[in-house]
Amino acid sequence: MIDEICVIGFPSRLGGADTELDHQIYVWQKLGVKVHLVHTGPMDHNCHLMGMSERGCIVHEPCDWSVCAGKHVISYCNAGFLDNLDAIRSRAKSTTFVNCMTWLFEKEKAMHARGMIDFFLYQTDHAMEKVSTELRSINDTYRPVKVRPHFHLDAFPFIEHRDENTFRFARLSRADPGKFHPAQLWIYETMVAPVLKSGIMLGVDAGVRAKIGQEPDWIRAYPPGELTPQTVYGQSHCIIQATETYENLPRVGFEAMASGCLLIVDDRGGWRELVQHGKTGFLCSDQREFVYYASRAAYELDERNAMIREARKWLAAHWSMESTLGDWKNFFRGLAAYSGA
Repeated sequence: MIDEICVIGFPSRLGGADTELDHQIYVWQKLGVKVHLVHTGPMDHNCHLMGMSERGCIVHEPCDWSVCAGKHVISYCNAGFLDNLDAIRSRAKSTTFVNCMTWLFEKEKAMHARGMIDFFLYQTDHAMEKVSTELRSINDTYRPVKVRPHFHLDAFPFIEHRDENTFRFARLSRADPGKFHPAQLWIYETMVAPVLKSGIMLGVDAGVRAKIGQEPDWIRAYPPGELTPQTVYGQSHCIIQATETYENLPRVGFEAMASGCLLIVDDRGGWRELVQHGKTGFLCSDQREFVYYASRAAYELDERNAMIREARKWLAAHWSMESTLGDWKNFFRGLAAYSGA
């Protein structure tokens, strides 16, 4: 098995790919793998808040591709990795790209055509199946690998009992209009509750408002990063999140289940990997189902509390350190064999 890995990019609490990277580092270090970090942009305040040096990672100067020399390199959905792949690949033992989307980047396809990406790593079968045919047609040396990702449960404390004087809900995403269903506000306005409703939307900017409209005064909207996810989950009974996108494996789902927020989400893509309908959350096929299940969650307190307890238990059983160690160990053994080590 390999003893060190070089990451192009940097962990973050903003965005699913960077959050997933953050959590996988716990697994790599558990396996005794030394982690080198080379950011593709300036080391901003968010980077320093991550405390990666304190966690034992070796943090190098941004864009110092010489660090890749003789190392296996991995990158999570990072455009800077694809843009600088010539310099990186000429030094590295191997390159692995983790596309956390369910579609391909143009630069990803171009680099694959040139044989610059040795391994493509996926978290789910459905994401791998969506892109594998095209990637294989581009270059028949396509090497897909599936690794079940780790979710670091300790980062999101479970809150079982919340104030019930107001029915509080939320949604979190990047400020990408595609992440928002045009009927999102209609759902919030149409659903009913036995008490006053109150909402939080994290990840809202002018582009999002141009698509969904202006939120009412009982919904507070914030730009990305304005609140921590833990703050949002701590104030919310449910995550009610309708999108137009086909999600791969939404980290919001993990975080909400860990925190005791009931998921009311789309019945497609990665949400199906996370939610057992009627047991750990609700899957909705259209906006009217969103209204029905959101209203049901507001009224049926005992059912909601039973579901959030079951969701936390299921998460701990299926996405823990123990459930992913074997996959990562096998992947690292494959890297070692690929390099002839």
